[in-house]
Amino acid sequence: MRRLGGLLVLAAAVLAAAPALAWDIYSYPDSKFAVQFPAEPRIGAGTYRTQAGLEAPAQIYVAREGPVTYTLTLADFSGTALDKDAAIADAVKAFGQTGKVLVDVEARINAEYGRELSIDARDGSRSIVAVFFFDQHLYVLDGRAAPPEPNDHTAKLIRFQQSLNFLR
Repeated sequence: MRRLGGLLVLAAAVLAAAPALAWDIYSYPDSKFAVQFPAEPRIGAGTYRTQAGLEAPAQIYVAREGPVTYTLTLADFSGTALDKDAAIADAVKAFGQTGKVLVDVEARINAEYGRELSIDARDGSRSIVAVFFFDQHLYVLDGRAAPPEPNDHTAKLIRFQQSLNFLR
């Protein structure tokens, strides 16, 4: 009977972990990055605007899982003189205006530095964000969990935030 109970607990743990195993690495060699999403992202074109009004073409990668939206925005600043520090600082400032910044720390992917943020937005959502500037491109990852219980999804948001990898 004990063995059966142990097997049932193991089976329940495996089934509970199954959604986490569904995540996959999506690699975009032409854009020099790879990232994990829980489902294949939709990719669209857009425009990224800095707070100073500088615009750049952007590719936007979006995947949804229940009340959580995972977005990676890749803005191409190669035709501008925008530097790394200014680009990162601008993006961090923009996120800071959406709500209360709980965490704002330096982050690294290989030798590239950026920022990681955790934000409780005024609309009741929670965002876990990563901002990097690599090869004249701004990479902004925003994992956002909607109310009513955004904190229930923090582990998935962090997983997304930490999954970015630059391809050389």
